Amino acid sequence: MVDDYDLKEIKIDNWYKFISTLFQDFVKFNLTIRDNIILGKPKVVDEAKIREAARKSGAEEFINKLPKKYNQRLGRGFEDSAELSIGQWQKLALARAFYEESPILILDEPTSSIDAEAEAKIFDNLDKLYNDKTLVIVSHRFSTVRNADKIIVLKNGKVAEEGNHEFLMSQKGIYSTMFQKQAKGYVE
Repeated sequence: MVDDYDLKEIKIDNWYKFISTLFQDFVKFNLTIRDNIILGKPKVVDEAKIREAARKSGAEEFINKLPKKYNQRLGRGFEDSAELSIGQWQKLALARAFYEESPILILDEPTSSIDAEAEAKIFDNLDKLYNDKTLVIVSHRFSTVRNADKIIVLKNGKVAEEGNHEFLMSQKGIYSTMFQKQAKGYVE
């Protein structure tokens, strides 16, 4: 159910218009930086929004160092093209999601190849952008999920626990145990 509507009764094409996704194994498009970003919403080309999406994802910094900036073609197969690091590709894929501005965004390990400082900025921007929208994050990193309104812990494909960070920590269950194990590596 979505807003009291059974998904079976919603036209799938309409439903897709409301959802953006970024999976851990995202696609790297051998296009320009600009084209990579607008793929999120190809019928709408807005230069200010392109640059804002790049800023929010942390991609702006490396884009401005490229010879052709937003017109830089990516990939190894073209003359004068540039190859990005996996973290830069991930930021570019995030920029595409920011550009699309869908009411529902699903992210699977969205910052797995990004350093801690950049990750913090990205999640700050996600908090602001998705304050009144739905953001679903799939992650094994507790630093990524601890600020979520609702955390769902899966075990063997079923919901084992759910609640916010404070509640789940107080339950001393799977979440609490795993959080403490992960945190232990940072305090010793």
